[in-house]
Amino acid sequence: MQGRLPEFERLGAQVIAVGQGTGAEAAAAARKHGITYPVLGDPGHASYRTLGLGRTGWWGLTLAPFLEDLRGSWQNLRRADLAASRNPRSDVRRLGGALVVDGSGRIRFVHRSQTTTDVPKTDALLAALGRVNSGDVL
Repeated sequence: MQGRLPEFERLGAQVIAVGQGTGAEAAAAARKHGITYPVLGDPGHASYRTLGLGRTGWWGLTLAPFLEDLRGSWQNLRRADLAASRNPRSDVRRLGGALVVDGSGRIRFVHRSQTTTDVPKTDALLAALGRVNSGDVL
């Protein structure tokens, strides 16, 4: 997403990420990965629960992703911050998601990940944002 940040900004959007750690841990992760947009911490996972973002089982965390997408899962594993996964506030089984929120604070698009490899494509988020900007109801 970082590499395509200008596209979001041209559409009038602000990208914000939410992680499972504290604010300080989120800031450190952003620096480590070269992320320039805001990264917020949610150590109690309240936002995940409020948005209906689920958790996967051990099968969904370990073997299932490799059976679905061997290459992608291997790449994800190589990029994983395993030290962060040992953080007591981190839930490795927590699934993520993505939202598009309009200027009035209404959620206009939600992607709730169903598996650990189910990450919305940046093109899909940009398309949703474009539809919101054109007045389409999502």
